[in-house]
Amino acid sequence: MLYNRDTMLNDLRDKVVEVTFTKVSDGSVRVMRCTLRKELLPKEYIEEESQEKSFHQTNPDVIAAWDVQKGGWRSFRLDTVQYAQVIDGY
Repeated sequence: MLYNRDTMLNDLRDKVVEVTFTKVSDGSVRVMRCTLRKELLPKEYIEEESQEKSFHQTNPDVIAAWDVQKGGWRSFRLDTVQYAQVIDGY
């Protein structure tokens, strides 16, 4: 199933999304809870919000988001997403 890029980015900016995708590097399946919600991002990143929009404009096939469980930036290719769902409770 191919997920709509704009819908995914909008969901990530408002919510926490659990994304199941295939890693390009080794073909393994990864499940990641991620977000672009301002109140869940590191303070220093909020001050550089324009970089996120710039990244997503120059890399239309890749989405970078904050992994809320690992506390770091991760990215995934939209065409490798197997499943995505909004997670309540964040």
